[in-house]
Amino acid sequence: MSARTALIRREAMLRARQGGWVIGAGLFAALGALTPLAIGNDAEVLKAAGPGLLWIILGLSVFLGVEGLFEDDLRSGVMEQLVLSPVSLAEAMLIKLAVAWVFLLVPLLVAAPMLLLAYGGSLLGVLAILLASPGLVFTAGTVGALASGQRRGAPLLVFCALPLIIPALVFGPQAGEAGLIPFLILGAYSLQAIAICPFLTSAAIRLQLN
Repeated sequence: MSARTALIRREAMLRARQGGWVIGAGLFAALGALTPLAIGNDAEVLKAAGPGLLWIILGLSVFLGVEGLFEDDLRSGVMEQLVLSPVSLAEAMLIKLAVAWVFLLVPLLVAAPMLLLAYGGSLLGVLAILLASPGLVFTAGTVGALASGQRRGAPLLVFCALPLIIPALVFGPQAGEAGLIPFLILGAYSLQAIAICPFLTSAAIRLQLN
């Protein structure tokens, strides 16, 4: 078994056991279902306000879903071993963030169609979530690496990462109503996050180790 395969297997087992993705997906489903009770059952109001609220809930859910992603490894000395392993630290962070994205994405895609229909939105919103979710997870993971070891890490994570997810919050609710442009921008947002965030995350981890 190669070092990369072993790392993927380890991360999948850790994510399955730790269950942070369950909290994130549960929050998305619960808040998404309860929000119409607060804004009323008027179909026009739900259709106008619902998609924006749903994307804000999605962002918060992703933050909580990746919170603590690096804490245990930093405390147990695993990160020091990764620095010395044949796999570069940036590649290890790419694997770690990608596995976290997969575990969080699956339940989100299960809940999203029902919530979109409840809000009167387009089911193309599911494609928008699929395109934007890597950018959200990788961005939140990078900020989480910076906040690792800090007291009150979760609020700090949300506060710091909110400005970085503005493209998703702006163009996500437009998916299905403004042609192809929102999908292209969401895809580009995720591609740049996948390209940049593993290096930023590895730099943040090295900073924590030093």
